[in-house]
Amino acid sequence: MAISRSRVLVFTALALLAFDAGRSLWARFGYAHPRARWKPDPAEFAGIAWPPGADAPEGLPLGQRIYLRSCQTCHGPDGRGNGPAAPSMSPRPRDFTQGQFKYKSTAAEVPPTDDDLQRTVRDGLRASAMPSFGDLLSAEEIKAVSSYVRSLGPARNEGVPVPVPPRVRPDPASLERGKTLYSESCAACHGLDGRARNAYEEPSGRPIVARDLTAPWTFRRGADPEQLWLRLTTGLAPGAMPSFAEGLTPGQRWDVVNYVISLARTPPWETGGRLAGPGQDPDPVRRGEYLVHLHMCGLCHTQIDPTGIYRESGYFLAGGMRVGAWPHANFVSRNLTSDEATGLGMRSADEIARIIRNGRRPDRVLDPWGMPWFVLHALTDEDARAMGSYLKTLPPVRHFVPEPLQFGFVETLIGKILSPLPAAIPRFLSYADGDFADPGVPRFSRDLPQRALETAQWVVLAIGLVAFALVGPRPRSWVKAVLLLSGAALLALLAWLLVRLPQAIPPEPLAQGLISGAPKLDTRGLPPEKSALLERGAYLYRTTSCLFCHGVSGVGGNSISWKPFGTLYVRNITSDPETGIGAWTDAQVARAIRSGVSRHGRQLHWQGMIWDLLSNLDEEDLRAIVAYLRTLPAVHQAIPSARAPAADDCEIYTFYTRGPFNPGCQ
Repeated sequence: MAISRSRVLVFTALALLAFDAGRSLWARFGYAHPRARWKPDPAEFAGIAWPPGADAPEGLPLGQRIYLRSCQTCHGPDGRGNGPAAPSMSPRPRDFTQGQFKYKSTAAEVPPTDDDLQRTVRDGLRASAMPSFGDLLSAEEIKAVSSYVRSLGPARNEGVPVPVPPRVRPDPASLERGKTLYSESCAACHGLDGRARNAYEEPSGRPIVARDLTAPWTFRRGADPEQLWLRLTTGLAPGAMPSFAEGLTPGQRWDVVNYVISLARTPPWETGGRLAGPGQDPDPVRRGEYLVHLHMCGLCHTQIDPTGIYRESGYFLAGGMRVGAWPHANFVSRNLTSDEATGLGMRSADEIARIIRNGRRPDRVLDPWGMPWFVLHALTDEDARAMGSYLKTLPPVRHFVPEPLQFGFVETLIGKILSPLPAAIPRFLSYADGDFADPGVPRFSRDLPQRALETAQWVVLAIGLVAFALVGPRPRSWVKAVLLLSGAALLALLAWLLVRLPQAIPPEPLAQGLISGAPKLDTRGLPPEKSALLERGAYLYRTTSCLFCHGVSGVGGNSISWKPFGTLYVRNITSDPETGIGAWTDAQVARAIRSGVSRHGRQLHWQGMIWDLLSNLDEEDLRAIVAYLRTLPAVHQAIPSARAPAADDCEIYTFYTRGPFNPGCQ
């Protein structure tokens, strides 16, 4: 049988399609199951039913019922500080079973008073994830839950408050004495200027930094002189801050308090103030550490268990989560630790910064739906380099991550044509629990079959082109042949460009397209400190998950479905008073962001609204975000309420980027 060019075309096309179908199949099944599934020891982190307290039996005492509803997400069902949201929080939630409370009026190692506990529940702890419940719980409920918290520890009785003597007058002599005492007793941790923020280990082993004494708005119990005197007197056990009741007389402690108060700088929101928190730290590693812990990095690059608890111990930012984004690919999040063979150890901070902001690796351009660099592109070069500098200090974890599994060329082409272009927005993104990476460098990676299939396609294409050129008579018209080949080449190029969208678009236009339509921030006529605060808030909003989930307008609406928490809807956070947050106070907005408690007391799931990561926000940055949210124009858009877990929810965490946004797995 004679071989004709038509037969060559048919055989070549069939072979290409067969290998192409093989690629689509392997993209679906290659990462279908994780290498391993991690489940934490409940003593370390305990899973809970959702909504919290939904599984509580009837007849429980009032205090226990309130605790299970409002406290166990952080402090754990048994009070050991082992709540499911605890891994990302710094410091870790208090372990009530130890009976140790930092903020109290009693002497060191003496149990707190009832009023101490009730005040913490009522007022919260400033600039921390411990929220205030004074507007959500009655006095009876606050008393009941405080009593229940005390019952979890060894000491059932309250202690006696330390009497606070009259304050020593803060005259120059007192300030001079206080300065000397401060340099001898406090500067080692806080620095001579009060801003050293040196790190120490808390009982969980997690590092925590000493308080910036120039920022009294971050003092947990407030900056009243009496409270500062008590902190020096009682200490902050189980933290590193000791009691000075034995080492300093009451008067000397007042001298130190007077000096510490004199260190305070002007708040950034007051006349003459300026932003000077950890987000402006001149040390790139410390600045990067702050930024990494509050940005989206941990969302994908740290594995989760089947209920959403992060595998932080030993695997923080080591990657391994599967991210699905049809028709783009099935990705496995990269290892961001300093391991040289499988992580970022061989890359410079500048190289890491380019990957973060532009998605440009030396070998390829990252798909923005696998790594949302199009959001992080708004980061300044300085901040991106700081994040890269910090990532290079992470302890190395030998954790090999395979390459993304691309769907076949034809399926990808059709899928992207049917998606909103040019970004080719997926219908949904999925985030699977478990470890899809390998604990070491494997002999054969799981992306090897796809690479073999793709190589086979190139071989078939080359053989087909050669066969087409050699078989059959020469063309009667070379002009016609060249035109046909040119047309075919242009069609092939167009198809290739469509398949490569949106990576084929340069970083700047792609990122600008993302924020097109964003409300204009008008700071004309505002004082410099107000302008700086709003601009900082806009910057943080646009470089964190705020924009990714709530959109440039803040109207939200997207649905998220997963069996552990049911169906959630991204809230409307515009200034509309009925459907947005226009009727919320600033304190209520800040509480929802950093503590995951809504205006009406509903607990927000940490995997739906990432308040566990945002609990690491510095007070200055939190206030900047709240100030910016107040500038978002009101959009009257009602958002459905969250639905409790149901049988039709997704088995895998699924974030829908396009409607209709119905409950359950669509």
